[in-house]
Amino acid sequence: MSDGLEIENLRHELAYMTGKIDDTMREISMIRHPMMSDDRVNAAVDELGAIVAATEVATGEILDVAEKLEETVPGAATSELTTRLFEACNFQDITGQRINKVMTLLRDIDGRLHSMIATLGEERLEQIPHEQVSGEAALLNGPAVTGALAQNSIDELFN
Repeated sequence: MSDGLEIENLRHELAYMTGKIDDTMREISMIRHPMMSDDRVNAAVDELGAIVAATEVATGEILDVAEKLEETVPGAATSELTTRLFEACNFQDITGQRINKVMTLLRDIDGRLHSMIATLGEERLEQIPHEQVSGEAALLNGPAVTGALAQNSIDELFN
């Protein structure tokens, strides 16, 4: 193979790799852009944590009611139904474990994103246009996560 052909192949490979790095930067900027006001990955982890907590509370309430029902209305039929309720409530433990695995994965991905940003340079990310979420997508946040600032608290900051 001639030197000219090898150099041309290297140029093509470098151009391809540069394109892939640029694509990666664009993808990262959609998840964690330095100009974003929200932290989408950590917000997702918080939302999943809120789901686990809410299902845990609801399951506890269901189990308490089933126990009281069994005490209040003794009998084989009641006992059979409450046993089925207890067994059905095992979903919370299983889903909680699975959601916790997803939360761990999201935290790992977030850490890797931070490493990639540090390696590639935050300044380069800042140059990529930031997409603002608008319309219904901006409103679909669900109920407030425990520990989040209430609107009254935010209003007081401006008064």
